[in-house]
Amino acid sequence: MQGYSPARRAMLRLLGGGALLAGFTAACAPAAPAPTSAPNAQAPVAAPTQAAAPASGATAAAAPTARTAPPSPPVTARITDIQITSAAGSYIAAEKGYFAEEGIQAEFVPVGTADQVPAVVSGSADAAGAAINAFLYNAFARGLPVKIVADHGANLPNASAGGWAVRKDLVDSGAYQGPASVRGWKVALGNAGSTPDVALDRFLQTGGLRYEDVDLTILNFPDQIAAFANKVIDAAYWQEPFTTIAVERGLVVRGPIGYDVYPNQQIAGVLFGDKLLTDREAGIRYLRAYTRGVRDYVKGLIDRDPAMFDQVVPILIEHTTVKDRSLFEKSIPSGLKADPIPNVQSMIDDQEWYLAHGFQNQRINVADLVDLSLIEEAIRQLGSAGR
Repeated sequence: MQGYSPARRAMLRLLGGGALLAGFTAACAPAAPAPTSAPNAQAPVAAPTQAAAPASGATAAAAPTARTAPPSPPVTARITDIQITSAAGSYIAAEKGYFAEEGIQAEFVPVGTADQVPAVVSGSADAAGAAINAFLYNAFARGLPVKIVADHGANLPNASAGGWAVRKDLVDSGAYQGPASVRGWKVALGNAGSTPDVALDRFLQTGGLRYEDVDLTILNFPDQIAAFANKVIDAAYWQEPFTTIAVERGLVVRGPIGYDVYPNQQIAGVLFGDKLLTDREAGIRYLRAYTRGVRDYVKGLIDRDPAMFDQVVPILIEHTTVKDRSLFEKSIPSGLKADPIPNVQSMIDDQEWYLAHGFQNQRINVADLVDLSLIEEAIRQLGSAGR
């Protein structure tokens, strides 16, 4: 920590105890490769049974409107990189030159999932795609000097990489009859104290059960494949592309996806540190480029425009751990918004769940964690995608 101010050193000590280790980043977990590919994150694409939707002209990447020339030399923005598909907006913006056009020199900084927020706090990174969970809220309550400035993943229609899955033999035998039948079952989650917990509890309540009525098991997403195969677990609130891999192997039956369980739940957000918050013009430029990248992702992976799909998938194969194109073709995509404004109300609602279940130590004012003025200005300048 040499070179950091006393206040920043104190903040890093608060984070260094591992409080964020269990943080669930939308669509990812550190993992060993699955046998059919090398994924540790969900692969974006429409569900296998979904017909390709016509491309929406509204989601095409908007050309920048007339603005002042970008600064010379470019502003460097260091972005934490955990190789997940929900970071598509940043990867696409870098590869297609959107960052460069905005005078942003994007540098991806490889880190572990749990190290993203500490990297931004320490100043070794300027932006991250961070999970919105109890651990982030606990850290913010201690004075975390960051803001959520844009969407980085949510439960959207036909674009929710998380969802319910049940072991196939339990479905075939009739043992599974919906959420009411899973009392006492071993149910796997990637982490505890995160948005999937809230969604799982909502799903169980539709069958008259609660979160506490199942035997929760914390397993990395790839490890859940073997756990299903060996009948160690009965069900999971799982994540793509692992759900698709397991369905194809005959291990599980897919249940409702995240949107069907908890519509528009905010899973993750773009997190800015001091540099991009203080230099608002640079922050807006960053988010203009990011938004253009997200819109290409939406057009190619959610709207299923063939030409854009062919542009975007090679970028994701290069930057993420999902190296199998067929998984992008078959798996349910990550939910990213063409106008990437996060759903703050769901963040407020989920805080109540974290507090009630003992994952969060003290209430925060969620509005203080969020600054939407930058993304709103970026969208105003680009023009709304209208969706």
